[in-house]
Order: sequence, then C-alpha cells, then structure tokens
Amino acid sequence: MLLLVPLFLSSPALAAKRPPRPGNAILEAKAARDSARAAWTRERWSGTLAGLRRAQERLDAASDRYRAALREAPLPATIPAREREAWGEVALELAESGVWGRSLELLRGPLRSPPAFRPIEALAAGTTRTPKAGLDVLPWPPERVSQGRGADEATLYVAAQLSDSAALSPSARTARWLLLDEGRPATARSWARLTLARSLSRAGETLLAKEILARARSRTSQENLLFADLTASLGDTVAAAHQLSVIAARSDLPTADRYAAAMRAAGWAQGAVTPDSMSDREWMGLLRALNDVGEPSLALRLLEARRKPAPDAAAAAEREDLRALLLYRARRYEKAAAEYRRLLTRAKRPAPSRADLALGLARSLRAMRQFKASDSAFVLAAGMDSAGTVAETAAWERSREWEDQKPPVDAALVLRWARGRVRTEPLASTVRLHEAIAWIRADSLARADSALAPPGPEGDARIPFWRGWVASALGDTARARASYRRAWEADPWSYEGVRARELSSVRVDATQGVPGSRSRHGVRHAQPPPPQARILNAVGFHDLSLETLRACAMGESEARANGCIDQLEDEGIFRVGRADQTLDLRLRFPPAFAGAVFRASDKESLSAPFLWSIMRLESGYNPGARSRAGALGLLQLMSPTASRLAGRTVPVDSLTDPVLNVELGARYLRRLAREFGDLRPVAAAYNGGEDAVRRWIAAHPRIDDLWVELIPYRETRDYVKQTYAAMRRYEAVYDATPSR
Repeated sequence: MLLLVPLFLSSPALAAKRPPRPGNAILEAKAARDSARAAWTRERWSGTLAGLRRAQERLDAASDRYRAALREAPLPATIPAREREAWGEVALELAESGVWGRSLELLRGPLRSPPAFRPIEALAAGTTRTPKAGLDVLPWPPERVSQGRGADEATLYVAAQLSDSAALSPSARTARWLLLDEGRPATARSWARLTLARSLSRAGETLLAKEILARARSRTSQENLLFADLTASLGDTVAAAHQLSVIAARSDLPTADRYAAAMRAAGWAQGAVTPDSMSDREWMGLLRALNDVGEPSLALRLLEARRKPAPDAAAAAEREDLRALLLYRARRYEKAAAEYRRLLTRAKRPAPSRADLALGLARSLRAMRQFKASDSAFVLAAGMDSAGTVAETAAWERSREWEDQKPPVDAALVLRWARGRVRTEPLASTVRLHEAIAWIRADSLARADSALAPPGPEGDARIPFWRGWVASALGDTARARASYRRAWEADPWSYEGVRARELSSVRVDATQGVPGSRSRHGVRHAQPPPPQARILNAVGFHDLSLETLRACAMGESEARANGCIDQLEDEGIFRVGRADQTLDLRLRFPPAFAGAVFRASDKESLSAPFLWSIMRLESGYNPGARSRAGALGLLQLMSPTASRLAGRTVPVDSLTDPVLNVELGARYLRRLAREFGDLRPVAAAYNGGEDAVRRWIAAHPRIDDLWVELIPYRETRDYVKQTYAAMRRYEAVYDATPSR
C-alpha cells in the first residue's frame, strides 16, 4: 500500500482535477532550500568534512531550484494567514536578488505591504517605476522635519537615495540630516556625513561640507580624505597635506588607509605644496609612511626636493639616515652602500646608531652579492653595540649568510659565534636550532645533539622537536618519542608540534592545547537575526546591516548570536562571535565560501583544508582584501597572473568575486603541485615565487622538515609552517582525511 501513495498522488488525472494553487511551487522550493540549509548548518557546526561536502551539494541544487522558482513561478493572488510570514521572506529574498518587480507585486498585492517592508516597497517602486513613485510610498519628504525623526535607518536611507535619483536635493539632505542624530548607529552617521558633505561640495557649499566633517568625533578613512580635499579646495593645500601626513604616519591604522593618505599628501607635496612648507617632523613622518606602505622611491624624491635645512644636528642625522635607508629600500644598492660608508666615517655617534649604519651597509653589500665585504660589515655591526638588539640582528643575519654561502661546518661555527651574541628569546632558540641544523647537514649528528642539549632556552616547540628528530636519526626511539611529546605539549598547533605528533603517531585531538575549547556542537540553538538587518541589506545599506549583525553576534544571547553568526557567514563575514565563543574552533576555522572551495577542490584535485589554509593567511577570508602590491581577493591574485590562468583578460574588479578568485587560485596551486608534489614547496612557491623554490630544491632536493627550516626567506618559511599547521587544524576540526 505504501508504494501506491506516491503513484496515486502523481497521476495525471488527479493533477488535472486539483491543480496546485499558484505560488505553491515557490514555497515548495523555498522549503526544500530551507531544509537543505538547515542540514548544511548542522554539518557546518557538528558534522564532518565529508558530510559538509554532501550538504553543500544538496544546498547548491536546492538553491538553484529556488532561484529559478523566484524568477519564473507564478505568484499567488491571495495568501492565507498561515503563509504570510513565508511569503514575506519571499518578498525580501526577491528584493535581495534585485528582482524588484516581483517583490513589488507581492508587497502591493496579497501581502498588502507590511509596515516593516515599506522601505523595500518604496525602493521597488522607485526602481521599477519612478523615484517619485517610491518617495510617495514612504511618504517623503515629511511636512515637518520633526515627523521624520521617528523614521528608521532603512527608510531614511531609501529616502535619500530616491531623492538623489529624482534630483530633489532638499529632500535628500533632510533624510541625511536626520541620520546624523546622535542616537543613530555610528555607521549610519558616517554614511550620512560623507554623502552629505559630497553633495554640499558639489553644490558649491564647501565650507558647510567641511564643517560637517570637522564636527565628527572620529572619521573614517574616506571622510579624512574628503576632509583634506575640501581643505585643499578652499585654498589651504598645506593644511590638507598636514592633515593627511599625520594620518599616514599612524602605524596603528590599516595599511590601506595609510597608503591612501600618504599618496594623496605626496601628490600635493609634488604640486601645490612647496617641499619646504611642512615642518621637519611632519615631513619626515610622511616620508617614513611612504616607505612603510611600499613607496620608497617616491619618498626619496620628496626628501631630495626639500631645500630647507634641518633645524639641528640630530634632525640632520635623522634625515641622512633616512636617505640611506630609502636608497636601500628602493634597491639602489650601490648608492645606499656609499651613503652608509660616508655616514660611518663621519663624527662619532652613539654606539646603537653606528651599529645600525653598519647593519645597513652589510645589507646593501649583501644585496650586491659581495659576500666578503658584507660579512665584514656584519661583524662590525655586531661588535659596535654588543648589548643591543641591532648587534643581535647583525650576528643572526651574518650566520644566515654563511648557511647559504659556506659549507655546513663553517656555517655551524659561525652560528656558534652568533650564539654568544644573541640573548633575546626567541632569537636565541633560533640561532641554537640553526647551529644544530648545520651540523645535521654536515653529517655530524652527535654535534647537532650537543647543540640542542640542555642547558639552554627551549622557548617553544622547535628545540624539543629537533631533539626528537636527531634522536630518531641516531636510532634512539625512546628519547625521540619523549622529545616529540614535549614538542607537541609545548605548542601542539605550531608546525613543529604538528609534525611531532605525525612522526610519533600520536592521535590528533583538535582541542589539544586549548583547554575548554570545542571542535563541534552537540546541540546548537539559533534564532533568526534581527529582521531590520535583512531589510537594511535588501535596500542596499550593507555596512549598517553588517554592523547590526556584528553587534548581535557579539552581544546578544547565545541563540540569537548564533543566528547572527550564521547570517554573517552567508554574507561572507567570518570569525565574528561573542567573547565566550573564541574557544569555538569551528568559529575560528570556518569552512569559508564552502561551495566555491569544494568545486575548486574537486576540479583541481586539491584538499579543501589546504585551500582554506592558504585563504586564511592570504586574506583572512576577506574577498575584498587588497595588498600593497595590488593582489586581490581571497587568494590574493594579481590581475596579470589571473589573466594567464584564465586564458583571457580578467578585469581587476572581478577578482573580488569569491568564485572566480578561488577557481583561478586553485588552478595556480594545482600547477605548482604538479611540479613540486609536496604541499610545503607548493605553499613556498605561492608566497616566495616558483624560481626561488626551484633554487632551494636544487640545493636540497629532499623535501622534509630540514628543507622547510632552510628556506632562506623568513616570511616564506613562516608562511609554509603556518599554512601546514592550519591545514592540519582544519582536518582535525572537521574529521577530514589528512592531505599529502
């Protein structure tokens, strides 16, 4: 009998007699999508990687069917009371998808425009008909300004946008003025200030525009740039350059903000501002900022354009030192070396200052591949300030050069020399470790064992790990196992801690080293996020929507916060949660952009945890991330590289699309994997370049822990270790098969 039920229900005769009510196809598709999403969420927080992959495939298929139904299936003429909430979500999702006509049809028809949805109806009417039609829905402008004070942020945002489109400047300004009220969220006030100031500036009211920005307690980067532009447009370019030079010199600000401020100030400094109009302190701050953000050549040009003498001897010395540094950073090594030599022959300076000059000379000579001369300069720097950190740095850099240039025994002896001059942890452990590695390369395991033996600082997992490695090579299995255990107990999720577990076959526990943490949720309650956040998102006020969700995720009850975390992840924002959730490993290691990652993983035969580990370091899961060099997106691709991978021109802006970025980044990683095999040189090539990795493999063909430790670029060496450890953490958290 059970088999007859579906056959009976699917009979054509019954279908002809009882046609489905219009609109049911949409609700059925929505229910299937919601069920698939719930299953995906369970796997995301409680399941395995394999289960998450299956859930993602189901969710992708259900979402495609639902999107098709939203576009094509008929809308109902009437809606029963029990279905109103579901159809309200449909109207919202139509608006979020930009299908304004059908959203408006629902809202004005069977839903009869719920008051909370008024901003969506207004924007839908303004988009599909005329801006004035949308304003009439609100209605806007109010007869009296006081009547508009009760309007929510979504209403005022839509009113401002539609008024702009209708060329109703007073109406648009009214909406923005109301958003400036102190009781409004900070993001709303910032948007209102910025857009109102721009509008006033275009209308010729520059003083008023500047005054609005000047009254702000704090300003965003965009507001600061506009404030400086307004100051310059009023004829005070010097003051504008001053404003931005202060911002550019702030090391606590994001590099992108500093870069924008420094470049704008530098532009004025080369044009309207005379080189000598700024104070020496401001000028030097701007030059250092340009150097910090990767523009040393521009900083050098500005420095050499200054004719005003330094106010005192200390300032003159500071200016000379900066010129030498900028020459070096601009890769003008011969001139840098000559400048450092000249400064070293000048009148005596304090020992730390002279040591710093000698270190600069050594680095310049090293860049010119003059090993003997650079070695002498490193020795000079190390001897000039034996108690200072510059001397320690010089001793370490000298020994690293010997590792690359000399036989292992010679390198080991110089590293032992360096050990006597390095006292600061963790550098002391690093030098000690590299002496041992030099002895390993010299086939002298006994001396390596001696270099690693107590007494001496262990610091982290590295020393006990290499003790275990040497003990294993000497055939002392018991001592190797004990040393490996100390390594993973010291720092279980460092590269050395991970490798110690792997080499000693210790069972992996995702929560090891993080007491009280959890790697999965048995039961996870989640309530829907605030409706206003979705309405703000639907009408285009994305920044305020995200601010609302972030505040909810950080400050609401756990169930409500969980719902907001899930919504943020749907928006591509990860690792945001309440303070007591920082121990949640699933929050810290999210399956970001899982659909794009799984598809790229399958197509390119790469593990998803490996792709996530690269993404984690490259962009922090931010699809809009941009490096100083211009690399973009989740996997930080340059436009020329992306175009070569795609076989066509890839516009720069398209690299912020997560799907395209992951697809092309995975394609590049697969090419590297075909050549290098092991994922560690693959990660090294992704960070440090293919040619460099080919040189390192030619010098040391066997890819193992020794090869990783001998990577000469510290940034690349750390990158390889961090991606490897993160990959293993992902595998542990999501019960995935380890990658090779």
